[in-house]
Order: sequence, then C-alpha cells, then structure tokens
Amino acid sequence: MLVYRNTQMHSDQYLQELKTLHSKKTFGNTSALPKDVQVLIAKNNIKSILDFGCGKGMACSSVASDNLTVYSYDPVTSLITLPDKVDLVYSSDVLEHIEPDQLSNVIGNLYNIADKYQYHLIACHPAKKSLSDGRNAHLIIESPAWWKELIEQKNKEFGWKIISEEIIERHATVKKGPPRHVTKYIVYLQKV
Repeated sequence: MLVYRNTQMHSDQYLQELKTLHSKKTFGNTSALPKDVQVLIAKNNIKSILDFGCGKGMACSSVASDNLTVYSYDPVTSLITLPDKVDLVYSSDVLEHIEPDQLSNVIGNLYNIADKYQYHLIACHPAKKSLSDGRNAHLIIESPAWWKELIEQKNKEFGWKIISEEIIERHATVKKGPPRHVTKYIVYLQKV
C-alpha cells in the first residue's frame, strides 16, 4: 500500500488491478497537454507540475524544460515520492479511477501539494474497460454536478476556487458495439 502524508492512496488489491490495466497498450497513452493547460503554464510562470496518474507519462513530458520541472506519478508506471509543493497539479482521466473510500484522502493530498493551480479532467461515464473482478475501470461514475459539489467542498476546506469549468458530452464510436455516450467534466482551480 502506498502511504503519503499518513493517508492511504490505494489498496494492494487495486494496485494489482491497475497493473493489469496498464499492461494493455491502449491505457494511459495521452501524448500532449491540452492547449488551454499549455496557455495556463505560459501565462502564469508555472515552474513545476505534478502529472498525477500520468500513465505512460507522455502528456506533461512534452512541456518539460530547464524552466519547468515535471513530476510524473503513477502507482504502476512511475512510482515516485510525491513532491511537497508544485505550482500546478494536473490530472486527466484519473480521479474516476480512485477507490471511493480513498477519494477524499487523494483529493486532499492534491490540494495540499498544489500551490497555485489545479487541472482535472474527470470522466463521468462508464469506461470501455473492466477490471479482472468485473468492476468497471471507472470506479466512480458520477455526474459533473456531483464532482463539482465535491470540489466546492474541498475548495472551502483548502482555500481554492473554480476559475473555469466545462462539460463535454458526445457520442463516441467504438470498435465493437453501438456508440457510447461520453461525459467529461473539466475544471481549473486557483489557490485563493
């Protein structure tokens, strides 16, 4: 079990499930940061980023430089000691994979580590993949409104505010079966 700041981040059983998912080539392959995140970095003199749940680690590595330190964390592919502070915490398609009983601790850790901004893209729909025990790979399937309420509670507790949010809904074509309804909640947070 990984323990950080005296809080458990995931169970040993779930870590094994994650290892199985990561062994598939199509898991954790995001190759670049969204343009809006790149603009946020450039306009706000961001010097350090934690790519939380980095998968194969390609998204944030695309912007790493002598002036920008990137910490890539993933419990399977990039197990590092989490930094004490960074200017930006970035997570994309990660929070919905957290075990429900660990979610508050994980989010609390991210709020403590981030010093200026946070970016979270959260899938609010079932994943295409399942775990070996039959559970959907998205352990938390909740609406954008549910996620916003949770984030607003944490904002009050830790002194943050939402500076931008977006809900994206579309039908995704899949190789097998009918199109799937996909909902993503994207939220940018700033330290108050």
